[in-house]
Amino acid sequence: MTDDRPVDPEEPAAGPAGEVGTAATVRVAAARAAIMLILPTAVALLVLTALDALPPLHALAALAAVAGGVFLLVRRHFAALAVVRRRLDERVAADDLRAAMSDGRDALDAVGEAGPVADLALALERADRRTLDWMARATALSEARALVIDSIPDPLLLIDERGRVSQANREARRQLGRQIVDRDLSTVLRHPEILATVRRALAGGPGGDVEIGLAAPVERVFNVRVESLNKGGPGGAAALMLFVDLSSIRRAEQMRVDFVANVSHELRTPLATLLGFIETLQGPARDDAEARDRFLDIMKAQGNRMSRLVQDLLSLSRIETNEHRPPSDRVALGPLLEGVKATLDLEARRKDMAVRLDADPALPAVIGAEDELAQVAQNLLDNAIKYGRPGTEITVSARPADRLPASFPGGPGAAAVAISVRDRGDGIPAEHIPRLTERFYRVDTARSRELGGTGLGLAIVKHIVSRHRGALAIQSTPGEGSVFTVYIPAAGAESWPSGATAA
Repeated sequence: MTDDRPVDPEEPAAGPAGEVGTAATVRVAAARAAIMLILPTAVALLVLTALDALPPLHALAALAAVAGGVFLLVRRHFAALAVVRRRLDERVAADDLRAAMSDGRDALDAVGEAGPVADLALALERADRRTLDWMARATALSEARALVIDSIPDPLLLIDERGRVSQANREARRQLGRQIVDRDLSTVLRHPEILATVRRALAGGPGGDVEIGLAAPVERVFNVRVESLNKGGPGGAAALMLFVDLSSIRRAEQMRVDFVANVSHELRTPLATLLGFIETLQGPARDDAEARDRFLDIMKAQGNRMSRLVQDLLSLSRIETNEHRPPSDRVALGPLLEGVKATLDLEARRKDMAVRLDADPALPAVIGAEDELAQVAQNLLDNAIKYGRPGTEITVSARPADRLPASFPGGPGAAAVAISVRDRGDGIPAEHIPRLTERFYRVDTARSRELGGTGLGLAIVKHIVSRHRGALAIQSTPGEGSVFTVYIPAAGAESWPSGATAA
């Protein structure tokens, strides 16, 4: 701490080495100034002495008196200036300028209330007050601007003139990674057309629109609008990038294509069967009671098949629509799996099969939507019952995951719960496993249709797991059976990755 008392020219310097040095500097400067000021007086006294107008002793006494008075006045003046300079030096060296200015304003009163140095100190105090007010307004404006940018629902990036990300809103950090600020744009988005458009905007040229796809954490399509900020943006930004999500539009377009290409094919067979039997019942089998009963059973089965297909399509459509919005509820898996097992126990007993539930008593809650997770468990268990051998056991287990697949979005260190369904069926050949989650893909089409499958069950599981930012792993050995394992982020675990790469 420094001594803020008025400086006494006669008081010996004390305190830290810096203050001793300042006192010495003041004395030297005061002495030099005093010499310059009394030099004309000394010359005049010397002339008077030479002309015998003034005795030498009187001339020396007068010179000493003038020199002492001038030195004291000049020293006090320089001491006051040294106080001001020391306060300015303290601000230059301070890590927190705002705190230094707030703490130093009252200390400038040490120079006194009158005189040119006091006027200088007062002007500095006023400047400090104005500067602090300006800093407060600038901070509030910056925080408000950051809040507005963070509130924009679409990803937004500000790029500086060096091509680095100077600012990113909350949605951009969630989609592209939390550590993207101050990174070169080329390390965040490896998309040549985007990078070329940004370089053109940074050079002062026109921006443009580019459509890109991001593969993680969920596949999404964006229209990226690039604009040049010729007058400069916040934080030195030179270009702006706004990502408009087109995923829903593109997904709807793809759904229409899929409906025409796949759904119409799947509906054609049961519809043709129904129409054929209706014509037969209206014609040759009009009065054949035995044929009518047999045909009606087949028609009912085909109608149920179309009903299941429509229900699965609606479910898949709903899940795909919300796939880019991860759920945030806490779900207890133990009671959920108990409920699914109770629902399908009767179906298993019809094939003389047993369902065994093995859930860890200390199983943590997961982040998810309860009805969708129940649908995942129900689809996997239903498949195990359909394709398992009669008289065998199906095992449903749920435990904290000790090893995560490479496809898990949260990374190898994330906390997750693994739900596994094991059957003892005929197994699946290895070449079919990568395609099992495709819509309407079947290993054995005739058998699947005979068992009432729509070819959409695993596709629904895949999209639900994707929405939950989880992973699906399939292991199968022909002749021994299959294991379907779903990994879901545990409550409190991060469910989106630290970075993403444009496809």
